[in-house]
Amino acid sequence: MKTTLVTLALIAATGVSSAVYAQTTTQPGTPSAPTGTTTMPRTESPTVKPIASEAAAKAALEAKGYSGVKQLKRDNAGNWSGKAMKNNAEIAVMLDTTGRIREQ
Repeated sequence: MKTTLVTLALIAATGVSSAVYAQTTTQPGTPSAPTGTTTMPRTESPTVKPIASEAAAKAALEAKGYSGVKQLKRDNAGNWSGKAMKNNAEIAVMLDTTGRIREQ
């Protein structure tokens, strides 16, 4: 009985140490972080200039395939909204300060 318990304890200890070793090794050529730190990917937000003029907003919409842009109005947040044609249908569009276009 004692031999069986000792054998099971050795097997368990070997399995645990192998799992710990596997989790702490790194691939060759991979830079490692200092102990106790975590590395996060850097996310740098690009500097975006809001579209200030109606002509620039119209040009941005036309560059994305819209035509017949009209009734452009700018809100307090700097977003432009209006109407435009796409695929022979008039739709409401909004151009936000980052240059993304949403159809409404």
